[in-house]
Amino acid sequence: MCQRFAVSRHTVREAVRLLCEQGLLQKQQGVGTRVLANKVETRYVASLSSLGDLMAYTQQTRLKSLGHRWVKADEALARLLRCEPQERWLEVNTYRFPVAGGEPIVHMRIFVRPQCDGIQNAVEDGDAWIYGLVEKFGGERIVEAQQVVGAIGVPKESARILGVEEGSPGLFVRRYYLGQAERLLSVSLNVYPIDRFEFSTHWRLEG
Repeated sequence: MCQRFAVSRHTVREAVRLLCEQGLLQKQQGVGTRVLANKVETRYVASLSSLGDLMAYTQQTRLKSLGHRWVKADEALARLLRCEPQERWLEVNTYRFPVAGGEPIVHMRIFVRPQCDGIQNAVEDGDAWIYGLVEKFGGERIVEAQQVVGAIGVPKESARILGVEEGSPGLFVRRYYLGQAERLLSVSLNVYPIDRFEFSTHWRLEG
């Protein structure tokens, strides 16, 4: 390859590394390098090192409302929301898609406290920054976000919205948004198809 393209070994190694990162090549010790695909699948990488980064991510996509309803949390939902059974929440059913258009990248069920009543109308008007709306309607600033990521077989409703097979591999991401004194303001339950989104987090040793 160095001879064919008149480049250095370093350039070839870097090109192979980048192609591996994009999922086009796979390097396996003792076997070699295999071609996996000839085009890059669209993925959106969220590098989440601060709450500001998470808020910025929402501005890179558009939000589509699928409706809303009032719910009382049964035991299963209460565990997901970290609340007491029978607590009342407003559930807003949505999905996100890229600004440039294309396939949905996430099915989002967003739960907010009753004092945020009215937020559903703003969401239906197409406002993409829903957590800014939580602060506006709830009258309290979000100061902390907690995120839990796990694997899931994509549920039936999410599969229909995302255009994938029911039970296919996905990411299940729960995000908890807290105000002062760790007061829980909002929870989002998010289902991502495995091939349309990935998370990148970074740890650095300080001191």
